[in-house]
Amino acid sequence: MSMERMYPRGRHKDRKRDVLRSLIVALSLVVLFLTVPLSRLDPSPWWLVLLIVGTALVLLTALFRLIRRGAGLFRLLNLLMTVVIAFAFGFYTISVHMPGQFEGIDTRIDALYFTLTTMTTTGYGDIHPTGQLGKVMVSLALVFDVVFLGLIGGEISRHASELRSKTTGSEK
Repeated sequence: MSMERMYPRGRHKDRKRDVLRSLIVALSLVVLFLTVPLSRLDPSPWWLVLLIVGTALVLLTALFRLIRRGAGLFRLLNLLMTVVIAFAFGFYTISVHMPGQFEGIDTRIDALYFTLTTMTTTGYGDIHPTGQLGKVMVSLALVFDVVFLGLIGGEISRHASELRSKTTGSEK
């Protein structure tokens, strides 16, 4: 979908709204990631279950909205930011509450760094999963990465096709 089709003339408000929404999502996710208490001292695991269920619901809602409304670039960006923070939360929480699942995740920044190096398939090897649950989580991140790259590739292909048909149509 081209930018003109997404935002017809005079609809710059919509583009500004989408950019502003993406910035708010990014800022909210970073603040949430850095402030939610994930202390090993909390004896009750109810909040961990609530966090996992809540994260799964947010991701499923985002995925269904993406399918229903189409994979726009801003929607894909918001989904990517949400998933990166969700995996970083998961990696850090598992590292704190289940020692031995990851080697090298000691802080939230370590978890975010590990998430980004895993999802970009850089993988320096300084942080790696050692337990079964850690390996499952990393596998899920890699599956998401493949699906996301397919969605992004489809969106870029759609933009190129629309641009080509627009230029071909204007030459006639």
